[in-house]
Amino acid sequence: MRPATRAGLAALALLAGAAGARAQEAAKVRDAEAAFLGMSKLNLGAISSDEDRKYLYTIQLEKARLTRRTLRGIYENAFDLYRSGQFEAANELTRRILAIDPGYEDAAVLHRATLDLKGASKPMASERRLLDDRFEEGLALYRQGRLVEAAQRWDEVVKLSPTNFKARYWLRKARGELAAEHVARGRKAYAQHRLRETLDQWYAALVLNPRYPGLTRDIAKVEAEAREQDANEKLQTALNLYSQGRVVESLRTLDAALEVVPGNVKAQKLQAEIRAEVANQHVAEGRRLYEERRYDEAVKEWKQAVAFGFSPKAADQLVARAREAARREEAERRRAAELAQKRAEEAKQLKEEQAAADAKKKEEEQKAAAAAAPSAAAAADTARQQSQQAYLAGVIFFQKGDYEKARDSWLRAKQLDPSNSDAAAGLEKIEQLYGGGR
Repeated sequence: MRPATRAGLAALALLAGAAGARAQEAAKVRDAEAAFLGMSKLNLGAISSDEDRKYLYTIQLEKARLTRRTLRGIYENAFDLYRSGQFEAANELTRRILAIDPGYEDAAVLHRATLDLKGASKPMASERRLLDDRFEEGLALYRQGRLVEAAQRWDEVVKLSPTNFKARYWLRKARGELAAEHVARGRKAYAQHRLRETLDQWYAALVLNPRYPGLTRDIAKVEAEAREQDANEKLQTALNLYSQGRVVESLRTLDAALEVVPGNVKAQKLQAEIRAEVANQHVAEGRRLYEERRYDEAVKEWKQAVAFGFSPKAADQLVARAREAARREEAERRRAAELAQKRAEEAKQLKEEQAAADAKKKEEEQKAAAAAAPSAAAAADTARQQSQQAYLAGVIFFQKGDYEKARDSWLRAKQLDPSNSDAAAGLEKIEQLYGGGR
């Protein structure tokens, strides 16, 4: 084969390889676009029922997990584009990642790198120069004692070029020295009995160097001391609350102390004493209410006593007695009500019977009066007639000059009919003539 032909074939192969690479890069961009589109549709629906609301936190965690997994896939595509020199495409993907999750540190590092390299005429050379600059910045910072900033620069280099062993070495070295510094600060704080500060320093050291010799053992020891200290502080707080009469708050504080150190004997003893005292108070209050015949309230007090450690069996006996007393009183009230109702009905019936008898008697009297009315009228007529006859007889006696008999006749006429004016006139005449003498 002629040299010209071989050169042409090689050129075609290069063109085909470049076209294949561009196709792969375009596919990565399309994959990322599809992932972003899928995230925009990531919606587990509205929370409409109480049953759904109970699982809201779980649903949110699942959504966050899916989001992180999707963003990780997009970041890997962006990193592949970066490694192939497609800085603008990688920059766009990292920008969109950070818009969704601003705390995505790897994407932030890659985004800064793509900004620095965007538009470079020689991508590979520019990338190497960028990594070298970052590495040298780290060395300069390290020489100035600025270990944290130096570690950040080398961490960026390692994230952009995982195979950069020189950056890995210096990053590990810086982190080791930072861990040692945190350990030393922690020991100083421990010597001053600042346990929380000690743990903060040693946790930071453990993050930087998980294999720091003996650090996990020391942390476990200080954690136990911190828990004991926390429990003692809560115990003192509980005592103060109890002395102020805030018994319920004191018990809650003791519960918190025992959650920190379950075997704290002082907290257990104090809790038992307070609970016993509160239980006795509820029992005594229940007895007082029982004596006042407020049985339902007494039962509530005794049940509260059980919640604070009072014997359930003894409480059941007290409750049974109160309920029996309440039942008896209710039966007595019912009987009294029935008796009162019966008496009221009897009184009503007696009143009705008396009213009927009075009405009957009145009716009979009215009938008797009606029957006696004609007889009285007849008697009155007879008396008037006899009065008139006696008057006439008096007139005869008066004419005969027998004035005494005339007077007697007119008196009788007057007695028979007091309204007989003639008899009255005759008597008056005799009185005038004889002055009442015979």
